[in-house]
Amino acid sequence: MIGLIYSIVILLACIIAAIVGLGGAVFFRPIFDAIDYHSFNEIQLFSSVAIVTMTLVSTIKKIKDGMKIDMPLAVTISIGAIVGGLIGDFILEYMQAIMVSSRSVQLAQTVSTIIVLSVAIFLTLKKDFRYEVKSKVLPPLMGLGLGMVAVFLGIGGGPLNVPLFMIFLRLAPKSATAYSLVIIFFTHASRLVRLGIASEFFAGYDIGILPLIIAAAAVGGLLGAIISVSLSENAVKKMFVGALIAVILLNAFNGLQWVIHT
Repeated sequence: MIGLIYSIVILLACIIAAIVGLGGAVFFRPIFDAIDYHSFNEIQLFSSVAIVTMTLVSTIKKIKDGMKIDMPLAVTISIGAIVGGLIGDFILEYMQAIMVSSRSVQLAQTVSTIIVLSVAIFLTLKKDFRYEVKSKVLPPLMGLGLGMVAVFLGIGGGPLNVPLFMIFLRLAPKSATAYSLVIIFFTHASRLVRLGIASEFFAGYDIGILPLIIAAAAVGGLLGAIISVSLSENAVKKMFVGALIAVILLNAFNGLQWVIHT
């Protein structure tokens, strides 16, 4: 039953995520936290597997449909994101070591997520924040910061990727979502490798549920990419903001529940 619930949540989350350029975990991580069935580390694994699957399928579909991506630029940002992801993972592990319980870490993630998403909404709606920066140093530095935030929060990236790409690279919303998905893929693929090594290839994890998660994420990523083609740039932007508001409310609900029951 839990596998079916996870699959439905991931399917719907990945459809929306593929359209607006998010990692998907920004939706289903707080839902998994609320369900509270698996351990903190297992949720991190499920999130990364779903993210990698969705972004790969969605990006391939977008490219086949004619979306042009400057791969040297995407790879440059992704390299920074991979390094940033390692730093984010280190910070997360450090917090797990010094905090009393995993619930405390989840609460810290929740509060940080609400702040990051609020900033992302503000940056997206501020139309006068548009500066084309041609420095070759900026892309890897952007990737470094975005990768660190994405992995530390466990939300897959995207909330800050999209508005920052629109601001500093002057990309349209649809193009920004495509670059965001490429970077999210590289960040979480490298994280999966590290998680596998650290846990002795996920010993003790409930990996029997992974085929359902992979299937749901793949279908969600494909459907999201198909739907995205028929949407206008303005519609994608509105969906992005609406999705972030919904996730802020969900995280706030989780945080309040944890505080009340602590």
